[in-house]
Parts: sequence; C-alpha cells; structure tokens
Amino acid sequence: MAESRARHVWRLGCAALFLAFGFFALSLRTSHGQTVITLDPSQTFQTFHDWEATAVLLGTDEEQARRLELFDRLYQDIGATRLRIGVFAGDENTTRSMQRFLSGEVDMEQWRALRFATVNDDADPFHINPAGFDFYDLDWKIDNTVLPMLERAKARGERLTLNLNYVAFTKQIVGGEYIHIDPEEYAEFILAAFLHLKEKYGLVPDYFEPLLEPDNSPHWDPVTLGRAVRAATVRLNGAGFHPGVILPSVADASLALTWLDGIAQTPGALDGLAELSYHRYKGAGPQVLQAIGTRAAKLGVATSMLEYWFGNATHDLLFQDLTLANVSAWQPRATYGFHRIAEGGQIVLQDEMRFNRLYFGAIRPGDVRIGATSSNPRALAPVAFRKPGGALSVVLEASGPASGIVSGLPEGDYLIETAHAGGDIFPIRGHAGPEGTIAVVTPAVGVIAIRPTN
Repeated sequence: MAESRARHVWRLGCAALFLAFGFFALSLRTSHGQTVITLDPSQTFQTFHDWEATAVLLGTDEEQARRLELFDRLYQDIGATRLRIGVFAGDENTTRSMQRFLSGEVDMEQWRALRFATVNDDADPFHINPAGFDFYDLDWKIDNTVLPMLERAKARGERLTLNLNYVAFTKQIVGGEYIHIDPEEYAEFILAAFLHLKEKYGLVPDYFEPLLEPDNSPHWDPVTLGRAVRAATVRLNGAGFHPGVILPSVADASLALTWLDGIAQTPGALDGLAELSYHRYKGAGPQVLQAIGTRAAKLGVATSMLEYWFGNATHDLLFQDLTLANVSAWQPRATYGFHRIAEGGQIVLQDEMRFNRLYFGAIRPGDVRIGATSSNPRALAPVAFRKPGGALSVVLEASGPASGIVSGLPEGDYLIETAHAGGDIFPIRGHAGPEGTIAVVTPAVGVIAIRPTN
C-alpha cells in the first residue's frame, strides 16, 4: 500500500513537472521564437571512439583512499572508455626514484629532477637488459588504476581501451643524462615497456602515443621524433605489437600540422597513424581546428583532443572539437579530476562536468556524426550522431533561454536531459511520433541532450 501511494505521488510530481515545463516552453516560444533543428542522416562525418582519461600516478590521500568509489562514479557519470597510461623516460634507470620519493628519502623537487633522466641499460640498443629498467611508476598506475578500471568495464560488459604514452619533460632534468633522442635507444625503451606490460599483466596497449607534448621537450624536434617513431614502430611490429599510433599531441594546437609534416619527413614514420592529436592549452582557434580536421580526412585517420585539464575543457569547446576538428576521442581530465570530494564527504561532479556528461551519455563509441542544422544556431546549435543500430542522439548548445523543435528523429521514446547555468532539470521522457519531432526548452545557457531510452 505504501509503495503504491509512493508511486502515485511520484507520478503526480512528474506530471506536474512536465506541465510546468510545457507552460515554460510556451512562454519562451512567445518571447524568443522557436528554433527548428533538422537532422540529415544521409550526411556523415567521423565515427566516435573514446572518452579518454589519464591514469593518475598519485592523487590526494583522500582520493587514493576512495579511488574505487571514484572509479565507480567515473563509469556511472562519465562513461570513460579509454585510459592514457604514461610511462616516464626515467624508467630506463636504476635510481629507484619513485620508491625513494614515496619513502620520503627525496622530496618532490628532487624526484622531478630524476624521473625523466636516463641511464642506459647497456651499450647495445638491440639488447634489453631487464636489470637496467625500473617500471615502478608504470606498475603503480596499472595496479592502482588500470586493473580496477578494467574490472569495472568487464562487469558492465564494456571494453576499456589502453593508450601507452611516453612522457619526457626533459626541462625538469637536473644533472642527469637523456639518451632517447637516439632513435634505436628510444625504440628499445618502448619495446621494453610493451614487453613488460604483456609479461607481467597480460596487457597489450591498443594505442601508442610516442611523446606527450613534444613542443614542451627541448630535446625533441619534429624530424627527431619522426626517426624515433619509425624505429619504435618497426621494433614493435617485429615483436608482434601493432598499436594504433597517436601523433603529435602538441600543447599548442596551432603547431600540430607543422610537427606532423616534420615527422613525415622520415619515410614510414606515419605508418600505423590512427589519430592526429592535439591539446588545447594554446592555439586552438576555429581555423586551426578545421585545418586539423581537413588534414586528417586527407590522411584517412581520426582526430583527437587529448588534454585540457583543470576545468578548462568546457562544453562549448567540446562542441567545437566535435564539429570543427571532427574529433573521435576527447580527454578533459585525469581519472581523479572528474569529481571532487566535498566537505561532507560526498563525491560530486566538477562544475563543467555537469554539462559535459550530457555529451558523454549521448555519444558513445561506434556512433557516427550526421548532418544537423539549426534555423537559429546562435540560440540552439546542434550536433547529432547515429548509433550502430540506427537510433539517433542529439546534443544542443544553448546560448541562453531557448526553445526548439528537433525534427528527423526515428519514431520512439527518448530521454531528454538538460543542464543549465542555474542547475539541472530532472530528466524527462519524450516521444517522437511518425512525424519524428520532439520539443525542447532551456531557461538559460547550457546543454540539452536527447538520446534513445534503450
């Protein structure tokens, strides 16, 4: 009886909310006019692959203590599908720098000076001496982040892809050497890392990102990186590894094509290229994004925006990356960054993630972007995707109070979610009849997502 009464109250509440929503929509239509969104499935663009996060080496004490809860929420709220796993250049070394840092023997500044410095395992770059490598920091990420995330993906019937990323911020080296600009020494290191992951954990990375932000590493230039990538690709392929290659991952997006051209001077350096990648810390204007998308299309590869942390990767920039650069992968934060632990101990989404999560839920791996136009793109700007089974999802960027009609949807039930500057509107169900339309409304700047209920 109590359960029946609760259901009745819940239904009345939903009905009242829906009626209020409708009256509000009517007032908006009168004062602002209604925008018509038209979908065109015959026009297709990129296939989306991955929402990526970087596996963090160390979080706060509280984050590490509650990491499994955070990982659960990373799936529930974000739906992450790929992890970037950094391997430090200084893993070719015997200084045991991370162990010494964790034990308190060296402080953070001393560790920063050590973690990218190298000591050659031996004089032969074609012979791997296991005693000359210390993959402690890599193992820390695998044990504390990757394996728990893989377990959660498996439990959900999903696949988590892995991207092994070589990291060498050589400006931090103090009094140490760096040998990996020699292409064969670099190739030896990359192969040693792949072999280590396979032999110790049974893991084979799906992707290989040759150098994180090469424009921030003074030892590297485009031609040097091209030679190193070619040597590593040959060595990996010879050992039976065939990861997709992600390049050039520059911090300054305006340098992406310059670096790619320099890398391409080495014959075969772009063999295996899967994604033309950039970060958003500088230079990511509309013309740059369009040029990246155009070059990738000519090469027959995907594009990806793979880093813009600390709350900077907002929903409007995600819209640009999807529609101008045609990205197939996107990374806004590291694993501990999507949520914060509030004063009362609750795990809550970071502010910009309230909006971004609507994209994450509506656009999933395998979805293909289709044509979508707006009668008033300044009010409501659309991006739409077709799912493998033929269903469509739409995300709308609202610049302010707006209402609209989305047309061209397959008949069926949809979930409509809205996040706006004043808060979130409780998700409601909508139905597209034979005419294929659904009405939407928002009281303020924000994001509206429409996705099939199944």
